[in-house]
Amino acid sequence: MTALPLAGQRVLVTRPAGQAEGFRVVLEAAGAAVTTVPTIRLIPPSDPGVLGRAAARLADYDWIVATSVNAVRRLADAALEADSMRALAAGRLAAVGPATADALRALGVAECLVPPVYRGEALADEIAAAAGPGSLADARILLVQAERARPVLRDRLFASGARVDIAPAYAVEVNRDARDVLRDFIELGRGDWLTFTASSAARAFVRLVGAQTGGALVAAISPVTAATLSGLGLPVHVVAATHSMPGLVEALVAAAARPGRYAAAHGHA
Repeated sequence: MTALPLAGQRVLVTRPAGQAEGFRVVLEAAGAAVTTVPTIRLIPPSDPGVLGRAAARLADYDWIVATSVNAVRRLADAALEADSMRALAAGRLAAVGPATADALRALGVAECLVPPVYRGEALADEIAAAAGPGSLADARILLVQAERARPVLRDRLFASGARVDIAPAYAVEVNRDARDVLRDFIELGRGDWLTFTASSAARAFVRLVGAQTGGALVAAISPVTAATLSGLGLPVHVVAATHSMPGLVEALVAAAARPGRYAAAHGHA
């Protein structure tokens, strides 16, 4: 029998509770031993009413833009409350990546714009290109995202002349209950990989246990998350070429197939 590509690899998943399951399943299918320790929790935004008010007038927007699956879920809840699901399904939608687009399609959205590179910068460029030269001037755009999200998407849309309403769908806080489990994992050297699928999870990790890895390698879902990790003092060994959870698993599998480089990164060469 052929060994699974991640057999013997111990992988830490830092995604929030309730959102790590799909990632864990794919990792385990590849043979990894997975430890899930959410470093962040999702909580309501400081003013939940902003999203509710925006959801009540979805038909007024030229574009509705969602930056995460969590944003879609909370937008859907607000649209149901406002009886505006039909306007949502009929709207011109854009999503930062395929998982977010799939969440929108599950609501009955027929079409959804997704950029070829799953970053806010690329999404802004794709929206501008789809609208045509000058067509975003005075266009009304609803941006549904995390509170205190990176401003690059908003700023680029503003620069294109659009009128952008920001509707925070949720906020992020450090999951302090994870500290002891993380300390054991790190200090006892129980891991081969630390995986990060968001900058917020990376920042929370360092707040909980500092910039230490316990000898594990670090894998990031995107250059944005990788830059955050590097800025926090953590080494980054792998960045997914496709900025999605399946892409991150593919990157781990590719790294495991290079045993010489893998051993050197662990200091065993």
